[in-house]
Amino acid sequence: MSLEVEPQSPGGRRWAKTEETRRQLLDASREVFAEKGYTVASVSDVVARADSSVGSVYHHFGGKEQLYLALWDEYVGRLAAAAAASVAKLRKSGVESPLDQFEAGALAYLDAVWEDRELLPVFYAGDGPPGFEVMRRRRNTEWIRRNLQVLGLGGSDEDKLLGAILTALIGEAARMTAGCETKRQARRVARHAIALAQRLFAGEIAEGAPQPSE
Repeated sequence: MSLEVEPQSPGGRRWAKTEETRRQLLDASREVFAEKGYTVASVSDVVARADSSVGSVYHHFGGKEQLYLALWDEYVGRLAAAAAASVAKLRKSGVESPLDQFEAGALAYLDAVWEDRELLPVFYAGDGPPGFEVMRRRRNTEWIRRNLQVLGLGGSDEDKLLGAILTALIGEAARMTAGCETKRQARRVARHAIALAQRLFAGEIAEGAPQPSE
């Protein structure tokens, strides 16, 4: 068995360099957008922070708007992945309760929000490219759909309303979590949100249950 490392192909080196450049630009844009907001930030600000070139931004992303949207896609992807992984882990352990699964996903989501807390204001301050608010509303609709699935709720108006309310509750908790100074404080906010969700869910289910005859 040879211990020699095969030399990387030219194509492999180019791909690695491309990914490295993209990562540097995204990391720089994260800092710049967090400091200045979308409107004030410029491509020049990003390339100066990344020690790159304006041409690199337009080559890899197409401009400031596409850079912002790429950062958004990464952000929501991390949140969704954290929630999904937590739910999958609980299911694998044998926990079948829909509410327990929702709670696990929500806690993982809020933990991920706190870890990326400097980004939430970037995307929720109302300072984004044209059409971005529509994208955010579509994403929220997708979160409602996923939560309905996790909670085992159907397609009735009552179920949709409950799913929308619980999703909005976690969304408000996320905004509060992002403003917390410590992870312990953030977790207290998350736990309180979960307690409220439990009460809402249990109350709705109880109200919809068959009532005993007099």
